[in-house]
This record gives sequence, structure tokens and C-alpha cells, in this order.
Amino acid sequence: MQRLKRLVAGGFLLSSLSIGAFAAAVAPQAMQQVPLIVPQLLNVAEHKKCYEPDEQSCATLQIQFEATGLPWLDSALLERLDMQYEPGQQLSDSVEQKLLGIEQQAADWLVESYAEIKEARDSAQSYALAYDYQDSLRFIAQRHHLASFKQFFYTYTGGAHGMYSTRYLLFDLNARQQLLLPDLLQRFAESKLLEQLRALYLENYGEYAEHWLSDNLAEQAEILLTDNFVFNEQGLTFSYPPYVLGPYAEGEVRLSLAYHQLADIIKPEYLLIN
Repeated sequence: MQRLKRLVAGGFLLSSLSIGAFAAAVAPQAMQQVPLIVPQLLNVAEHKKCYEPDEQSCATLQIQFEATGLPWLDSALLERLDMQYEPGQQLSDSVEQKLLGIEQQAADWLVESYAEIKEARDSAQSYALAYDYQDSLRFIAQRHHLASFKQFFYTYTGGAHGMYSTRYLLFDLNARQQLLLPDLLQRFAESKLLEQLRALYLENYGEYAEHWLSDNLAEQAEILLTDNFVFNEQGLTFSYPPYVLGPYAEGEVRLSLAYHQLADIIKPEYLLIN
């Protein structure tokens, strides 16, 4: 508990001297003390309980989280790890309360899942049943006042395969908020971005287009213009879970636009390449 309190007690700041080293790359409005993320991995919950004596039918759960040292940011990130999370919800609990709440949800999940496994194995038509739940939220990188994170989620509740997805999150550390795609776009840039993403998809996944991409522009925009994006060495990458733009066997579809393609699409303050 003492270790947890130290993690959530406060943030870390770059000294003015450290920030000066970035002066050539940072816009004047960003020239202020920028919080520095110092990630530390926490195993929030880890459980495994198997049916005896063969131990082939198990309920397995693992939830991991990289604490940032910034209470407001840890609080926002932990909302995504809430096992009952719904997009748009904002909980008022403290970081410590949220961690304890997730731990309790994990314990409840184990009890319920194992009970179903035991019922299946003890039934007259005894059959194997297994449950798996994994959720991991990790820090990727900090670029001045922008910090990006990656959340990987996997669940298996029987059948041919489990379901998984990778979710990317981008936060403005100065504004203390998550940035969604509309926050990054220049005025009237949606159609330009949609055109480039559609062309990239048709070039790389053309064999799926007939079944997975609608001819309706509004429906294309709803799918392609996702908030699930990440800045990386290639430029800006958009990620789509299985069954969104292709079959499960294809995995996650990723479309990457180079930085030079984004000059008239993304606001300059978010490109950070000048």
C-alpha cells in the first residue's frame, strides 16, 4: 500500500534547463514546464483457478498497468481498465480507489467464471470450458507535451478463438486531456484524410474491400476516421480490430500515413516535426 501511495502522490517536472534542450523543436506556446512521465509497471490483478484434477479447464485473468506518476493521467487511464468501462464514462474515484475497485472486479470475475467451469465439468455431459481475460495498458512514448499509450485486450469465453484488440490513446499533458481525431485535424481536412485512408486500404487490402468497405461515404468515414491512432516513426498509424476491415485471420488492419502526407491535414502543433 505504501508503494502504491508513493506512485500516485504526485508528478515529476522537467527543469527549465531540460526543457531548454528541446527549444528548437517546440512551438513557443508549448515552452513551459512539461510533466515528465516516469512509468512503473503494476500488476493490478492476476488470478488463475483450474478445475481439478486435470487442470485443463481454467479461469485465467491478468490486468497490468504502467503508472505514470501523474495522478490526473493515471486516473484517466485506469478508467479504461475498469472491467465495466463504457466509452465516455468519467469516474470521480481517486487513483487508489480505482485500483482497488478493479481488483475487486477481477476477484468477482474469477469466482463467477470458475463456477461456470465447474458446473460444465460436473454436468452429465461433462465438457471442457475455459475463460481468459487479459488487459494491459502500457506507456509508449512522450514527445514534448504529447504522451501516447497502448492498451491490449484479449478475452476468450470458448469457441474457435478469442477476441482481441489494440487501442491507442494520446494525451496532451499541458491541457490534461485525451486528444481525439477531431482535435488534431485542420479545418475541412476530414475529406482529405478519408480519401487517403480509403486509397491506402484499397491498395493494401483490396481483396477485402467488396465485403468489408461500404460504398457509402458516410459509412466509410464512420469506420476509417477512427480515434484509434498513434504517432510513430512511420507517421500516423490508424488501427482497426479484427472483423472491422477484414476477417479474423487477417488480424488487425493498420493504415499508416507518412508525415509529409499529413502537412495539410494535421494541425502543425501536433506534428512536432519542424
